[in-house]
This record gives sequence, structure tokens and C-alpha cells, in this order.
Amino acid sequence: MMGDLGEVLLAAVFLLCSFATVFALAALKLQIEPAKKVFLWARRAMLTAVGLAVVTLVLLMVAFLTDDFSIAVVGQYSSAGLDFFYKLSAVWAGSAGSLLLWSVTMFVLFGLWLARTDSDELKFNTIALSIGASVCLGFSALLIFVAKPFASSPVIIDDGIGLNLLLQNLWMIIHPPLLFIGYSAFLIPFVIVLAAVFAGTVGNSEFYRQLRCWLLAGIGFLSLGIATGARWSYLEIGWGGYWAWDPVENASLLPWLVAVAALHGLAGIRLANRFRLWTVVLAPVPFILCLFATFITRSGLLASVHSFDRNVMFSALLAFIGCCLLLWVGCIIKAAKNISISPSRLSAFGSGKGKLLFWANLVFISTAVVIGTATFWPLIWPVIRKVMSIPDASFTLTRIFYDRLISGVGILLAFLVGLTALANLRGRRSLLLPLLSGSIGLACFTLVYKSGEKQLLPGLAYGACAFSFIPVLTQLLSNLKARTKISSSIAHLGLLLLVVTAGFSSKEQAIRGLLNTAGTITIGKYEFIYDSFVHKSFEDVVKVGPEIVVRKITKKGFVEKLWPRKSNSNSQSSVQVAVLWPHNNLYSNGQTSSEVAVQTRLFEDIYVSFDGVGQDSRVLITAKVKPLMLWLWVSALLIVAGFVLALLEAKKSVERKLKTVKP
Repeated sequence: MMGDLGEVLLAAVFLLCSFATVFALAALKLQIEPAKKVFLWARRAMLTAVGLAVVTLVLLMVAFLTDDFSIAVVGQYSSAGLDFFYKLSAVWAGSAGSLLLWSVTMFVLFGLWLARTDSDELKFNTIALSIGASVCLGFSALLIFVAKPFASSPVIIDDGIGLNLLLQNLWMIIHPPLLFIGYSAFLIPFVIVLAAVFAGTVGNSEFYRQLRCWLLAGIGFLSLGIATGARWSYLEIGWGGYWAWDPVENASLLPWLVAVAALHGLAGIRLANRFRLWTVVLAPVPFILCLFATFITRSGLLASVHSFDRNVMFSALLAFIGCCLLLWVGCIIKAAKNISISPSRLSAFGSGKGKLLFWANLVFISTAVVIGTATFWPLIWPVIRKVMSIPDASFTLTRIFYDRLISGVGILLAFLVGLTALANLRGRRSLLLPLLSGSIGLACFTLVYKSGEKQLLPGLAYGACAFSFIPVLTQLLSNLKARTKISSSIAHLGLLLLVVTAGFSSKEQAIRGLLNTAGTITIGKYEFIYDSFVHKSFEDVVKVGPEIVVRKITKKGFVEKLWPRKSNSNSQSSVQVAVLWPHNNLYSNGQTSSEVAVQTRLFEDIYVSFDGVGQDSRVLITAKVKPLMLWLWVSALLIVAGFVLALLEAKKSVERKLKTVKP
């Protein structure tokens, strides 16, 4: 019954989106007064579709929470004994449920924009509605004809298979919704840019205000989605890393990079009336890249721990992406005709803030292009080899390639951030600040380079961040004192901290070993001692694993060295800092999973995983000491905080302008 109702609601959403699309297109051909009436009917149909779409998602959630195994996806991804929140997250654990979640969030955000937009341009509103409704129509078609989230189960079952054990994690409950909200928010820039270009309203300041707000919202939520997904990988997958350069991870990074580039283009428009065409070209791209991310996840073309099995959605998604690309190309052609680029504007890139913004944009776009090419390299290389008749040989891009690429990008961005801050402070500070920043950066580079086996990239990265830290912090303090915008300074500080902490990941220390009881392995200043093997039984799971005592080796102080105690004349001692219990979960249904043990300290994380039992009951563990992991998550929060503050600052700016308008 619930499945039938869900299919009826999806069909109603499809029909309403069709109605809204057709009527919005028809309004373009009518005179002003009839066009207004037809537009209002199309708008009401779209808003009704938004409400029904929300009901479909709620209905599927209820089906999961009430164990309605007559619906196929409920039986496939849930079970009667699953906890409440895991049943809720099981809704988006599969391909169909995750597509429904993304579709509904996109419907809701487009509906909010449609209901709140106050533009008086009928042509702009009509074109925007037709584009947004057609995108929603495409997603509703995917849900009805391809994904089928309410399809009936082929057999009658009393209990479901259950949620994948790797997904039974707090971070995986919140990661997909945040990610899909970010993806969905990028639909609005796609819609308003295309509508403004085709309606000829690109010169309207309201257009750029809305564009900036929605780009900020998309980047903020996508940043949270990426960060929570990285946290899940760090704790659950067991490799001890937060980023593995997996194809799906890369695909989520691409729209972030392009959106940030578009945001910097808007800054160029605001500061010097530059980058108008650049911004119009870039702003719709993040949504198209989000579609590509979904395509990669569901196509099965690239191996990924995050991907679903390849299904019939492959061809439908590809066709949908092709339609969006055609719209974008048409937008570029029309924008290039209407937005002129004079030689004087081009020369503006050669000096001041315009040049810095240009180079920042170039770094972001080049990075996205290289990462995108590298992600699809397993598909590109065989074609190149065949066309150029190259002998059969592997040419793979390993993690070292990505690490070096991002190190170079981090160096460039950190350096540009410092130069931008110095440019903003020009006139308020003497030459002392640039000299101080340069001296600190050079000293930091020299120190790291000489102490790090003369590795050039880490030294440059830390030197660039040290160079930029002083001017960025000075700009932040100056803006706080003047009560002006501080969002960009906070986001830039987060970026600098991210570059430093990510760079220190190369300093990670790890060791794997078989231990008898009381056996010890040592990493740097830490000892890992196998204390005992622990069993804990619960209702449907048995947890087993070694209890590891972690002790920190400390050197004796000056006085103790002069007058050592007779009982302990060694120059070193140790103190217990943690008792960790990495373990395996053995479930009654035969499934197994593993859980790592992590203790986060101020300057490093202590990370232990249980890899199995060897001969003579010895346990196999992997111990790691990972520097500055706490500050990695702090840097992500600072970046998100910067985008959130920018959004709030934009809202306050609009409110102040409205108050100054006389009634």
C-alpha cells in the first residue's frame, strides 16, 4: 500500500513538473498580461510539485522506520533490529534512496528560491522557471522510470538484509544529506545565470547578489559534506586516512574548486568590474560537475569504495548531463556576444588585485582540470595507447602524483592569499609588514628544508603559509576593529592551516607487527603494549580485540640527570597516555566489521587497528602516529565558518540597503 502511494506521488510530481515546464515555455510566446497569468499557473504547479516531493521522501522514511519490507529497497538496506537513526540513514544508503534524497533537496531549494525571488523581470522569471522545472522534470523521470525507490519486493520477507556495517556510523548519517544540499544549492546558480543570459539581464546587480549567496550556500554545505565524509573514512574504512584520491572523492572536489573560482570572479566584478564573462561561464559548471559526480558513483566505470553497482541509470544520467551541457554551451555563446571584453579590461589583469584574482582563478580551474583528467585516466590511457599504437604498458597515476599536485597548489594559493592580504592593507601599514612576513616565511622554509631531508615542496608549503599568516591575521584584526567584513580572512586562515596540516601528513609514522601478551612496538616517543585480549557480548554482536596500552616515553629533566635515583638510573621514563581497544564485531547473522581505536591529542592522533590473530595467539595490529589531525578538522571548520559568515554579511548588507530606501 505504501509503495503504491509512493509511486502515485512520484507520478504526480512528474506531471506537475511537466505542466510547469510546458506552461513556462508557453508564457515566453505570449503577450505580457496573458504571460503573467500563465507564469503564475506554472509557478503554482512547481511549488505543488515541491510539496509532493517532500511527501514522497517522508513516505519512504516512514517505510524504513516501520519495517515495510514489501518495498524492495527497505528489504535490501534495512532490518527489523536496526537502530532508529541507522534505519533513517538506510534511506539514502542505496542508489534509489540517495537519488530521491538529492532530488527532494533540489526541489526544496529551487522552490524556496522560486517563492522568495522578487525580480520584476517577467522574461527572466519565466526562463528561470522553465529551466529549473525541466531539471526537476528530468530528476523525477529518473526516479519513476529508472531508480524506482518504491518498487515492490519480488518475494515476501520477514526481515531485511540490513545496512552495510561500514555505513553504521554517525558521520555517514549526516554526510550524504549535507553533500546533497550542497549539490542542490548549485542548481540555483545554474538556473539564474542561464536565465539572466537568455533574458538579457546580466547587468542587473540583483542577479550577482543572488548568484553570490547561492554559491556561498553551495560551497558551505559541500565543504561540510566533504569534511564529514573525510571523517567517516578516517574512522571507519581503516586505512587511517581522510582522503584516498578515490574517484568519487575527486568528483565531489571538482564542483567545490570551480565554485570557489566563480566566487572569486564575483569578487573581481564587485571590486573592479572585471571577470564578468568569466563568472557567467563558470557559475553554472558546479551543478554540471555534481551531475558528473552522480554519474561516476552510479556508472561503475571507475572502481571506488563509495560507488554503487552499475545499473540502467548509466545511460539516462549521461543523456541528462548532455542536455545540461548543451544549455550551458548555448549560454556561453550568447554571453560571449553580449558581454564585451575590451583591451583595457584585459590589461587590468596585469596589476593589483585584478592580477591576484586572475591567478587565483587560474590555479583553481587548472587544478580542477588536472584532477578531473587524472580521475578518468584509467579510461583515457587505453584510448591514447590505441590511437598512438603504443605498446601495451601500464601508465597509472598514483597517490604520489596527487600529493605533489596538491602540494604545489597549496603553495601557490597560500602565497596568493598573503599577497592579497598585503594588497588590502596597503596604505595602512609601512614596508615593515611585508619585510616581517617575508623574513618569517624564509626562515620557516629554511628550517623545514634543512630538517626534512631537503624536501623542497614541504619547505615551500610551510614557508608560504608562514609568509601569509601575519598579513592575513593583521587584516582580520583590522577588520574586527573597523567592524567590516571578516569572512574572507577567516576562510583564508582556514586554508593556510589546511595546507600546513595536510603537509604534515607526510610525517606520519606507522608500524605493523605481531605481538604476544606484554609485547611492545615503538613509534617515535610512543610505546604500544599488548595488555590482554578482550571479549564483550551484546544482544546480537560479540566484540573481540586486543587492549593496547599506549605509553609516552619522556626524557628526564636536568635535575634528575644530575642526581638519578638508584631504582631507575636510565635517562628515560614513560607515562601511560591511553588504553585503546581496536576490535572486530561478530554479528549473529554472520557479518563482521572492524573498528579502529583513535585518541586525538593536541598535536597528534594515536591510531590503532586490529588486523587479525596470527600464530600462537599473537595479535596483528597496525599502529600509527598522525601529526596535527585535530587541526585538520579545525581548518575545515574555519573554512566553513568563513563561507557562513560571508552569507550572513551579504544578508545584512541587503537589509541595510532596504532600510535606506524611502517608502
